[in-house]
Amino acid sequence: MTGARLREFGPGIWVGEGPVVSFFGFPYPTRMAVVRLSDGGLFVWSPTALSVALKREVDALGPVRHLVSPNVIHHLFLGEWKSAYPEARLYASPGLRKKRRDLAFDADLGDSPPPEWAADIDQVLVLG
Repeated sequence: MTGARLREFGPGIWVGEGPVVSFFGFPYPTRMAVVRLSDGGLFVWSPTALSVALKREVDALGPVRHLVSPNVIHHLFLGEWKSAYPEARLYASPGLRKKRRDLAFDADLGDSPPPEWAADIDQVLVLG
């Protein structure tokens, strides 16, 4: 696969299918979401492999401001996205800082959204 092709899911929301990766020996599909926030910046949830074509699609939507790993499984492609978008803030789900010491996270996800996207996206921390 050469990279996700984004498709509109709803107003200001796009989803993209990424490559299938191995997860404990089982094939595991990857999927991401991109949300345009009210300030025009993009919130990228669970980023998939970043191809030239996908980067072009994302760049056409607006500036990438937030790279979010929703849990300790969806982290494989964070490094390549942070390299491509160094100005974007990188958010760690609980336990991810320990697992990905190679990444410099800007903030941790908690039970309420950061002010940067609180007007557009709510969140809740689910443990277990």
